[in-house]
Amino acid sequence: MDLRAAIDAELTRWGDPVVERAAFQSVDAHAIAQRLERLCDEELGAVIVDCAFYRASVGCVAGVELEDGRHVVLKVHQPMRSAEQLRACAAVQALLAARGFPCPEPLLAPTALAGLASLATAESFLPPGDRRDAHEPQVRRALAAALQRLIALADPERVAQGLTSAWFTGLGPRLWPRPHNALFDFEATTRGAEWIDALARRARRTPLAGTKVVGHFDWRAEHVGFDGRGLCAVYDWDSLHHELEPIAVGAAAHAFPAQHDREGFPCAPSLEEIEAFIADYEDARGAAFSAAEGRLARAACVYGIAYTARCEHAIDLPRPRPFGALLEDTGGALLAPK
Repeated sequence: MDLRAAIDAELTRWGDPVVERAAFQSVDAHAIAQRLERLCDEELGAVIVDCAFYRASVGCVAGVELEDGRHVVLKVHQPMRSAEQLRACAAVQALLAARGFPCPEPLLAPTALAGLASLATAESFLPPGDRRDAHEPQVRRALAAALQRLIALADPERVAQGLTSAWFTGLGPRLWPRPHNALFDFEATTRGAEWIDALARRARRTPLAGTKVVGHFDWRAEHVGFDGRGLCAVYDWDSLHHELEPIAVGAAAHAFPAQHDREGFPCAPSLEEIEAFIADYEDARGAAFSAAEGRLARAACVYGIAYTARCEHAIDLPRPRPFGALLEDTGGALLAPK
């Protein structure tokens, strides 16, 4: 596939390509392709000869083949991402890969694109395997167990420096972070979202408990691949944070089945699936959370659901809104004392 054609198709798909505008200061496919080609030539020592994919979400990601036969994944981050944080994420990746966890190996330290505030990184291409439906109990259990293994392997004393806290504890007095995509303007869309904000505030008042770990905070089925032996690939490694273990688990429980690139797919879990995911994690951990840790995990889940419901509200997603409905149905139950 031609790189320019892949970029152009993604720009067209979004309609308003706000991520490219932030990352590249351009929405011209030719100019963006030239940036990526120059990056590979100058930093990886080989030119691009083919493109497997190009996608934009939080950042802009391209899977390319180089003239020397290497298959690599390039990611250009929005200017909000710091070099320190991206280097810390790469250190976790390198450690996990060395310990046998199925993640790509970093190939390029955060590198500034000429004339821009954006940073680019590169990693090895890890064959994606097959996508599985995490609404199926055996897939849900595999996801929970893999998250527990990641947390157990990612020694925070070695790799946590430079990683930030997650939103739940890292925002200070603010309720919401800067949304991950400029399409979502929370400040301009407060009307009608008061009930979402109220549940998010209630969740964040939950007392903290547990120990700090390195966790993956975009733990969804769409970022994981399986083969005949089980889970074989995990992606999106710039979503790492140094955070309390129950918060990491609750954040994952809020949307673990999601596959947003599949039209019509039920991305939101049910209350029963949320509870089962947390229980699956505890089983893999070999010890149940304390009562306080369990309450915090469920509160972090509610906050995650509320954030996604706020995104739905901000773009006036047609009803029924999956995560808004989930929050309305389960928010009170998850926050109830247990």
